[in-house]
Amino acid sequence: MPEPDAPVNPSDNSARRRSVARTAWVMAAIAVGIYVLFILSGVLAQ
Repeated sequence: MPEPDAPVNPSDNSARRRSVARTAWVMAAIAVGIYVLFILSGVLAQ
C-alpha cells in the first residue's frame, strides 16, 4: 500500500494547518449565520 504524501518541511505543514483552520472558521460562520436566520425567521413570523 503506498504511503500518503506527507509535507516535506514544517512550513508546508503549518500552511496546510492554517488553511484547514481558516476553512473550519468559514464553515462555522456559515452555520451560525444560517442558525441566526432560522431563529430570526421564527421570531419575525409572529
